[in-house]
Amino acid sequence: MYFTLAVSAASPERCAALTGRARIADPAVLPVPGPAEVAWQSPDGRAALLRWGTGAALAAGLPVASHAGTIWPGTPASGGGRAPVVARTTATRVDPVYVAEVDGAVILSDRAMWAAWTANRLDDHDPLLACALLNPGFPLGAATPFRGVSALPPSTIVQVLSGTASRTAAEPAVTPAAGGSPGFTGSAAGVAAALIDAVAPLREGGKPVELSLTGGKDSRLVAAALVKAGVPVRAQTHGFADHPDVVIAAEVARVLGIHHEVRVPAVPGQRVDVIGRIRATVLVADGMLSAFENVGRPDPAVAMAVTAGGHGGELLRGGYAEAAAGRRAAGLRAAELLRRLTTRRLGLLRRGAAAGYVASLAPWSGALARGPLRALDDFYLVNRAGRWSAAARQAYLIRECLVQPLFDERVVLAARAVPLATRTSGELSRAVLAELCPPLTEIPLAGKAPARSGQDRASFDWRRQYGGEIATFLRDYALDLGASGGLYDVVNRAAAEKALTPPHQDRATVWALATLACLLSGDYRHARDPAQLLPVG
Repeated sequence: MYFTLAVSAASPERCAALTGRARIADPAVLPVPGPAEVAWQSPDGRAALLRWGTGAALAAGLPVASHAGTIWPGTPASGGGRAPVVARTTATRVDPVYVAEVDGAVILSDRAMWAAWTANRLDDHDPLLACALLNPGFPLGAATPFRGVSALPPSTIVQVLSGTASRTAAEPAVTPAAGGSPGFTGSAAGVAAALIDAVAPLREGGKPVELSLTGGKDSRLVAAALVKAGVPVRAQTHGFADHPDVVIAAEVARVLGIHHEVRVPAVPGQRVDVIGRIRATVLVADGMLSAFENVGRPDPAVAMAVTAGGHGGELLRGGYAEAAAGRRAAGLRAAELLRRLTTRRLGLLRRGAAAGYVASLAPWSGALARGPLRALDDFYLVNRAGRWSAAARQAYLIRECLVQPLFDERVVLAARAVPLATRTSGELSRAVLAELCPPLTEIPLAGKAPARSGQDRASFDWRRQYGGEIATFLRDYALDLGASGGLYDVVNRAAAEKALTPPHQDRATVWALATLACLLSGDYRHARDPAQLLPVG
């Protein structure tokens, strides 16, 4: 895994200064070992592309581009040696590009922290990120943790020449609504064909794909597509033997004729590295997710297997629109859903920060008025997929060779060409599964684990069920580092103290507050330091 940063400047001297700054980035702000290497430079010295991380050295004959192919050098202009740097995002934006405009130059990168370091903005924090992390739990729109560093919008191409950027709409990989490529149409058959096409290249790997299989809707879709495409598969399920996910996943694997194994989760009584988890989450997820999320640690061992999962399946069902569709007063229901999602913890924010954050939501209020269900569908694509999933994917790719077929642009565009009502009803997902493997439609979806007396080990999750020692640690950590890092410039301290007082009633908020304290104080730079383990119970 490697990261990419490109610089385009008005002068060779400005480009050299920013390139030099990028090359000496503090390794503590990047989650894989460096150092940075200059992979390409324009003939006139006004543009450069750098790589950081394992695999950063250029392979002979391969084109210079970012890991996801989102950033690359453009074709040099005839005469003078000028050449642009170019970046592109897809409709889902799950492989993000971050842009920083500085005096006389533009920086493009697939890591927000590296862009912020190079632009000298690592300690200039954007309150909109903190507001979003405490409310929906992920960044919205273009916000990042750093002022002046923004996420490129979906379906966008930016070309930067001599420090001047121009943006255009990216042509989609396919245009199903207008006919598009053969086979990729707005129908279940079109979505199934797009999904098979997305996974077919995995046949060339020669080894089985390791699939995370649950008892739900989406991972079985991916499993069926892999088998249909002739890709060898090994399925894995995380849980105890009697959990519904494990039971149903085993039946799905049996029908598909693929190997299935079960991995047993942790049980009550374990000891965990809480501070290490918080620091690592900020570092590997670019400061954009809460430490409640399971995103891993920096410097993981090199993963040899290709892994896959059902991430993104909600896009086939209309995203957040699924919850409001088919109800009476669907428009009112949609407005209430979006309000709860985006402002559920508005009372934690200081008045000025809250006002700025609410103002940033105005475009979505207008979209709700024009079409409530479409607005929820689009909000999911732009923000839940384009920001939450993008940040999580960046973290996952550090530790594994991950493919997410349901985020493939061909699949998403084919699905969005299907009427929204068909998607929100669940009909599209069922029909796609029937196209891929009809017998799987007869296997029920996993429900909740049966209730038990005492501690239910089958559903035990220490992030939600920790005891007093961890509760006290999280309170003290968030209050102490929050004060030193400026958290209470955005968050109302009295409200935070109430939320952090054990026993914790809203543990998601506690994790978010601790994560923000870590981010704003810079404590994430210690993510590689050893730490004392704390008892869960």
